Amino acid sequence: MKTSGSLKAMEIKDQVGVLPPLGYFDPLGLIKNGPYGTPSDNFAHYRGVEVKHGRIAMAAFLGVITQELYRFEGFLSPSANLKFSDLPNGLAGLKAMPLEGFVQMAVLVGVHEVVVKQREGRQPGDFGLGYFGVSMENGSSAQKRKLNVEIQNGRLAMLGILGMMANEQITGSILPKF
Repeated sequence: MKTSGSLKAMEIKDQVGVLPPLGYFDPLGLIKNGPYGTPSDNFAHYRGVEVKHGRIAMAAFLGVITQELYRFEGFLSPSANLKFSDLPNGLAGLKAMPLEGFVQMAVLVGVHEVVVKQREGRQPGDFGLGYFGVSMENGSSAQKRKLNVEIQNGRLAMLGILGMMANEQITGSILPKF
């Protein structure tokens, strides 16, 4: 991924997502010594990956909560006589899912990786699809605030989904019982 001119002109420590209390945090020196070229290129790559994983974690978190509270009616796989309600929630659902389900997910992820690309000269994670239909000026204070919120929510969602997976492995339940 090529970095934008604005990223090269700015200090990495002043970028979106570098927030208190940690501020700039790179104890392993991955930005300075990373495999993607200059520190700016390394930062842009890792920030783009962080945004993408944060978005996936936010969707996963909502998906797990939704599945705990509601199940779709009908068949997941009519040929296997498998209903949505028969599939357990969380990691246990992976064991019960038919092979065709994994193939569908792999194809969907593969098409997304090929079709949806980072826009040149824009903030990491800007794929040109807008922000739920709202266009923001590149580099504006509104964009910076919203991107900081998205990065923070993504970081929290990554911890949240990991916590749910750990709780499922330890207690057998996705959500803690109070």
